[in-house]
Amino acid sequence: MAKDKESQNNNTHRFVLLDESVVTYGFRVLVAGVDISQFQRNPVFLSYHFDDKLPIGRCSNVWKEDKQILIDVEFDEADTDQEVQRIIGKVKRGFIKMVSAGLADLIFNEDPKLMLEGQTLPTIIKCRLREASIVGIGANHNALKLYDSEGVEIDITDEVKLSDFIKPYKKVNNMNEELLKLLNLSDKADDKAVILAIVALKDSNKTLTDANTALQAKVDKLELADKEAKKAKAAELVDAAIKEGRINADAEGKTRKSWIDLFDSDFEKANNMLAGLPGRKSVKEQIDEAGESSKTELADLLAKSWDDLDKSGKLVILKDKYPDAYADKFKEKFGKAPNA
Repeated sequence: MAKDKESQNNNTHRFVLLDESVVTYGFRVLVAGVDISQFQRNPVFLSYHFDDKLPIGRCSNVWKEDKQILIDVEFDEADTDQEVQRIIGKVKRGFIKMVSAGLADLIFNEDPKLMLEGQTLPTIIKCRLREASIVGIGANHNALKLYDSEGVEIDITDEVKLSDFIKPYKKVNNMNEELLKLLNLSDKADDKAVILAIVALKDSNKTLTDANTALQAKVDKLELADKEAKKAKAAELVDAAIKEGRINADAEGKTRKSWIDLFDSDFEKANNMLAGLPGRKSVKEQIDEAGESSKTELADLLAKSWDDLDKSGKLVILKDKYPDAYADKFKEKFGKAPNA
């Protein structure tokens, strides 16, 4: 159908050759898939698709715009054929306003997503513009002419014959090959198979994640139990060392805390260090190990009371030379160890 806007000049007439509406026979054509390059090299304009007769004009311009194919037709005014002149006259006077496209090399697609309301047959997604013609009733309404690969017209009024040419469009599988391999799928797998594989993988991953979480909880529980056990053992060892005199305890308990922290940082190292500390010897052991003069001195000091030692000024000697004996005297006098 001619556009409302004026043609480029008085000798050309502008028409909409094709759009994407559903034709009477139930299918439609996607304009983006129409190859017009060959037609542009030989843009013949025929009368009623009669390609056995000479063209009555040419398409001086052919282009796509807004899902339409438009043409500017220049008639052969010099043609003396009476029928040609009659057609030209009726177009100029506005009695004929329609054109029709002849299409070849058809590829149909049965994808429901491409179907419009009222469409009963598949969509032509790829084809070639073979020719354009003037018609009395056209512009997609009973106006399309379809041709097979031999250039023979397809009878679109017979759905049985038309179905012979409707071949499903073979979609190229552009699925990522690496993804298919990771999902252990063949290169023929479709979107549905990929989705199912991903869902299965997701479920499997959740199962593994849950199992790992449960296992980690057990590990954490065991580690906590082991840590608490070592902490209790460390306190036991440190307290025993203090009692045995291998560690001198202070009033604030800082020495004990330092050893507990050392055990917490490195249990084995702290245990080895503590085991290497010598225990405090008893007063008897100290007397037995001392020389004769020391034995006499120590025995004399031990024989005196705290007050006597204090009055005689011998507490200093006891403290400096025999600290363990001094500690015993101190505890005996005050009921507690020195610095406690």
